[in-house]
Amino acid sequence: MNAVAILGSSRADGETARLLDEVLSHLPDAERFDLGALNIGPYSYAHAHKDDDFLPLARRMLKARTIILASPVYWYSMSAQMKIFFDRLTDLTDLPYKPIGKQLAGKTMYAVATGSRDAPPFSFSEPFSETAGYFKMEWGGLLYRRGSAALTREDRAAARFFAEDICALA
Repeated sequence: MNAVAILGSSRADGETARLLDEVLSHLPDAERFDLGALNIGPYSYAHAHKDDDFLPLARRMLKARTIILASPVYWYSMSAQMKIFFDRLTDLTDLPYKPIGKQLAGKTMYAVATGSRDAPPFSFSEPFSETAGYFKMEWGGLLYRRGSAALTREDRAAARFFAEDICALA
């Protein structure tokens, strides 16, 4: 099983990162990227940021069967880092990068998130599932846990079950 995990958070060691890392501890072939450590500019109709880190990351996604996106819930939505990444997916819908976008078809996308509520708002998960559908990827689902200073036994169990579901569908 080959997976690419992409963290979009203001804190590289925050609650969402810890939950993602717990999931990844059960996925031996997963590769993790932190959007905060990459140089990814905003979407530009003129492809002004074609030499940043987005296209190499997109090409790396093509080598994986599974794509896991992780973001905390900020104001009922994904983080700013993840939103920029989502906006840059637009690059893959037009020439010259459309062939990259087409090759995402058939992969499975998952999301991992933490937030201050017991459940995520609908407005959070819909962009993930709809984007998967747009690129003809399977939507595998969302692992959401209420954030806390440390992972609980229940958080760890949920992460393990989520990883087992990912492996079963890969």
